[in-house]
Amino acid sequence: MKAWLLYTLARLGIFAAALLLLRVLTPMPWYWATIVAALVGLLVSYIALAKLRHRVALSLAERRPGPAHDADSDFEDDFVDAADGEAPSAQPVSDADRHAARRDEV
Repeated sequence: MKAWLLYTLARLGIFAAALLLLRVLTPMPWYWATIVAALVGLLVSYIALAKLRHRVALSLAERRPGPAHDADSDFEDDFVDAADGEAPSAQPVSDADRHAARRDEV
């Protein structure tokens, strides 16, 4: 069974059990029992389902695609290529150099 489905069913089960106990053992109205059961379910699941919550987070993180590349990697690749003589003759310019050039132009 998938981790997120098991986690969801466990949380619903904890909520249902808390709601049933509150309705049977206390004379509080149904709406207050529902609110209290939701809070109790939240607290109990936070403590009792930590490992399962961690598994769900890992499975979601694995499904998320990583970045193909970033600006720093591109800059470093261009710099190494320029040092090896494989890149065009213009040296790559860092963001700091670009900002300094703009400041000098003004």
